[in-house]
Amino acid sequence: MEKKNVLWVSRHGMLPAQMRFLAEKLGNFNVEFYNGMVPSAEYLVENVIVPKGINIVIPVLPLSMIARLVELSKKHGFEVWWAQMELLHNDYEETCPDFDEETDAMVPGVDANGRKMWRHYRFKAFYRVKEVKLVLEEV
Repeated sequence: MEKKNVLWVSRHGMLPAQMRFLAEKLGNFNVEFYNGMVPSAEYLVENVIVPKGINIVIPVLPLSMIARLVELSKKHGFEVWWAQMELLHNDYEETCPDFDEETDAMVPGVDANGRKMWRHYRFKAFYRVKEVKLVLEEV
């Protein structure tokens, strides 16, 4: 099997469970990490994805950028994957007794009253993004 080049685009690092998932699905692979500014999907394609020969992009970006990456992937021959993260609950303490360092992430935020809180997410799986579409209905 051909060695795959994966690009992880996020301010956050990859979880051990995510690395294991990739190893199980891809076998031998390389991971490039990109946590810089992403002004546009085109910027990422022209400056990172194409020059580095990336086969799979896993972006943690706004949905509009992911949609554009999916469009560009058809022209440039790479796949876009989605990291499915389940929100378990919100916490007001950074530590949680249910936290599993292999699968979980605590993401800081604020509640409706401006109070600091953490969203507790758990990794479930990666999915290939085939299409992002907006379905409209006249009002």
